[in-house]
Amino acid sequence: MRNSALVRSTALAVAAVLSGCAWLGPEIVRTGRPAYNDAILATSDQQLLQNIVRMRFVDSIGFLAVSSVTANVSVTATGGMQLGFGTESNYSGNLVPFTGTLRTEQNPTISYTPVAADHLLRQFAAEVPLDLAILMVNSAHSHAHAWWAIVRRVNNLRNPDFPDPPALVVDPGFKEVAELAGALQHRGSLYWVRLSGAKSGHAVVLHSYASTSSREVARLLELLGIEKPAREGDDIVIPVQLSVGTPTPGAISIETRTLMDLMRLAAASIELPADTYGAARFPATGPAGRGIHIHSSAAAPPRPRVAVQYRERWYYIDDSDDVSKQWFNMLQALVAAQLPGGATGSAPVLTIPVTGRR
Repeated sequence: MRNSALVRSTALAVAAVLSGCAWLGPEIVRTGRPAYNDAILATSDQQLLQNIVRMRFVDSIGFLAVSSVTANVSVTATGGMQLGFGTESNYSGNLVPFTGTLRTEQNPTISYTPVAADHLLRQFAAEVPLDLAILMVNSAHSHAHAWWAIVRRVNNLRNPDFPDPPALVVDPGFKEVAELAGALQHRGSLYWVRLSGAKSGHAVVLHSYASTSSREVARLLELLGIEKPAREGDDIVIPVQLSVGTPTPGAISIETRTLMDLMRLAAASIELPADTYGAARFPATGPAGRGIHIHSSAAAPPRPRVAVQYRERWYYIDDSDDVSKQWFNMLQALVAAQLPGGATGSAPVLTIPVTGRR
């Protein structure tokens, strides 16, 4: 009878161990998914920063996109028991009634896709699409800073990468447009929209501005060369197009930068000792490149937001530099959207019907 009770209790214990596998699946997801996501995000940041540094040294650049992650998890449970037969004095105190082990094993398969040279050239050397530019302005911590970084020209107001007087200068009107548009958007008086109905394309809508922002709206329209509405306070719908040259009357013509332009501006911001061998020398940047600051040092940095080692030096963005981190995050988002599988051409933008009235 005693042995029979022991068998029953051991069987129940084994069943309990095996039933424990039911909660292992959720636990593996809770621990595994954040770990994979953290690793992918961290290495994507490092890849982008390393390519920026490589551009500073006029070295070749390239990207590997993570196309899939498959984690196969196997769970193995084993149990054992020792039973005694015959005279109890022969085995009393020498048996281990129950033993059990539970083992999990992960076998991840991670697939990388090299970005082909033609795709890299077409996507990185082409102007940022208008959809993506609008999304970045909408989501930026500072709307004005996003203007300065992404937009090279608006209605013939220039914001060159590297000002070279007298041929290339930063038009003070551009800075004022960026600041006015950013302030009005922050107040909820300016919206970037995708038009619906009979009208199509994109537009800037100025709405609910009469009581608090009439002066700023009037100045913005003056800088853009757009007529005021016939009645003070009416909604103003301004078509937006991606183009260069003379703007269409009554519209906003925007010329955006390319990803290569933005990476080159970031490369120009890198601090380097005067005698660094092989590094390209850049002239001073315009407002677009002043939002990011990349340090270099001989030793590993103590608190970096992102850091890489290249040519026996460390390059990093300091974790206390919020402006540089936001600039880098914007560039990373644009790169991710332009890589294979990104959202180029299909990015969602606020879509509303516009009547042109209050």
